[in-house]
Amino acid sequence: MRFLSLFIVVLSVILLTGSQSGASDPMIIAGSSQGPPISWEKNGTLTGVAPELASKILTDLKIPFVIRDEGNWQEVQNKAQAGKIDMIVSAYDNKKRRMYMEYSIPYLKSPVIIVVKKDAVFPFSSWNSLIGKKGVAHSGESFGQEFDSFIQTKLNVSYLSYERAFQMLNTETADYLIIDLYPAIVYSQLLNAEEKVSFLDTPVTIQNFHMTISKKSPYLNMLPAINKKIKALLDQGYIKKLTVEQYKKWHKTFQERQRFFAKQNIRATREQTEFNAGARDRGLERLARFVERDLPYMEGNNFTQ
Repeated sequence: MRFLSLFIVVLSVILLTGSQSGASDPMIIAGSSQGPPISWEKNGTLTGVAPELASKILTDLKIPFVIRDEGNWQEVQNKAQAGKIDMIVSAYDNKKRRMYMEYSIPYLKSPVIIVVKKDAVFPFSSWNSLIGKKGVAHSGESFGQEFDSFIQTKLNVSYLSYERAFQMLNTETADYLIIDLYPAIVYSQLLNAEEKVSFLDTPVTIQNFHMTISKKSPYLNMLPAINKKIKALLDQGYIKKLTVEQYKKWHKTFQERQRFFAKQNIRATREQTEFNAGARDRGLERLARFVERDLPYMEGNNFTQ
């Protein structure tokens, strides 16, 4: 009887613990690996505003989780659709994604802007100003249901990597780039394009970042609790402060990498110069060796000393 009572108590604890999420495996979290300061890859994992926010919320809710770099942005969305990941930390809202994910309340506004080559600015007063021009955008990107539909029906836009998109602006094989403000700031620095491009004043649209949970995830029932936490952190001004902190963190990392690569380039240049000088010296030695000395030579199969 005593054993039965103990068994019931243990079972109750297990059921109570499991009932919070209905899941035993850690929540798998992913997001864009190329969207600083919101989300970017560092040392094989994700960091930035969105991963840090998710980490705080899930820690407070005592939900076990693991944050992973799950590939490029399109691959992350595909994995959420297949139920291979539970949460995407930062996503815009559209109908296609709502077919396989549930959305949190918004936690951060994100202006979508138009970037052009500095000497190729054109009047931009409405979406119609883009008609007839060649546009580029980042692979797998969405800019909200309404503007996505306008792109599909009215515009000529190719979806590429950020590097290729900025390159096409520079070579004038594209007239404009559609891009979120945050990566626009970041990648114009990363690709040394700050002085080569202009940001048109009027945003194309204002979107919101959300957390999403796959409809195939056992953690789907935790969304109301996550929303409650997001609301509280917004009211505290925590997310705005976090955004500034993460931008500074990314920029510091960027500057450190710039200094590292500058040192590497200086070292490589010095080593190449030394190598070139040594090669020339050795070349003179070899020239003297074969020209200035009366050496025997090989003729056919006969070698005469």
